[in-house]
Amino acid sequence: MRKIPLLSEALGDLGAALGFSALALEVARTGEALWVGLFAVMGYLTLGPLLLLSPWVDRAHPARALLLLRLLRGLLWLPFPFLPREAALLVLLAYPLMVATDLAVVAWDTLLLRVDRGGLLGNTGRLYAAWNLGGLLGSLLGPPLLLLHPALPYLAAAGALLLSLGLLLPWLQGLSPSGSGRRETGIPLGKALALVAGHRPLRPYLLLSLLFALAHALATALLGLLVLRAGTPEGLFGLFFALQDLGYTLGSYGAGRVPQIVALLGGPLLAGFGLLLVLLPFPFLLLGGAAYGLATGGLSAHLRALRGWLLPQEGQAPGLAALRVLLYGTGTLGGGLAGVLGRGDPTLPLRLGFLGFLAFLLFLPGPLHPRRLRALARYREEAPGTEE
Repeated sequence: MRKIPLLSEALGDLGAALGFSALALEVARTGEALWVGLFAVMGYLTLGPLLLLSPWVDRAHPARALLLLRLLRGLLWLPFPFLPREAALLVLLAYPLMVATDLAVVAWDTLLLRVDRGGLLGNTGRLYAAWNLGGLLGSLLGPPLLLLHPALPYLAAAGALLLSLGLLLPWLQGLSPSGSGRRETGIPLGKALALVAGHRPLRPYLLLSLLFALAHALATALLGLLVLRAGTPEGLFGLFFALQDLGYTLGSYGAGRVPQIVALLGGPLLAGFGLLLVLLPFPFLLLGGAAYGLATGGLSAHLRALRGWLLPQEGQAPGLAALRVLLYGTGTLGGGLAGVLGRGDPTLPLRLGFLGFLAFLLFLPGPLHPRRLRALARYREEAPGTEE
């Protein structure tokens, strides 16, 4: 398989982050708490459209869907400089962009699963690392561009996404429906959820993925508050999250070089150690953010690959969307629970997240047993190769 176009994907997420970070600042400026809060959680509200539209990814073929969604995302940013600066209008018009962004992730995951199952771990790790790096840079640059001129971040977002589309086109040649690749008819959302939840080989690793999503949401929901409470200067507040994102990027990018058993058993331990460091005062907690990001980046890449290898062959795009819905729902539950539990002691959700990562060791006699993992590694090596 040809190498993943990392420059194109980093540029695409740079554009998306430029627009969304500037938009978040504009919505916050209005002071309308309802819309500020809705904008913060609206990403989770894409789950319904994601399930409804994911069969289209199979019918259209993920390569064609990816191109159309990239074009749509670029064009949708163009009207934003000309809109009234009203919170409700800005937030509601951002929703189609969020849906298209999440659907594009499903298209990418489906495409990688079809064309190179054996290289799924390395490819998805590098892809998510590129996205994270582009998003990190875009989040840093979006607000300053908005201060220079209100139209700049949105025009830059559209330009970056459309340029990334041009860079992506050569890589996708030969993967379109006009080739010999199969065309799926798509399956309804209810059946996709039932297939994913009822598929016996996938079930224990789906449970581990849900545990990861819950522990991660609990551990990170109140990190901003804990970082300030640790004595971090406000001017360096973003440094903690930048180091965390950098760790996540490196962990994702290098996941293919880490043995599966090391990632699935050592990753939770390193994540737990990073969370303990976060409880230390500034500047020591910065090390915790970097360690936690590194651990979760590698661990999440391995879990994504396992889910892809074990996913039922029928209706891959709806199945991936169903997985995404289950993980998003668990993350939403963890974030809401953290907000309730953290009222008295903001460190309590983080401590529960720490216990959640340690709970991975409870699976050592079963799905995380070295013998079981070696069998999965053989399955990976024997998985069907390239399918174009």
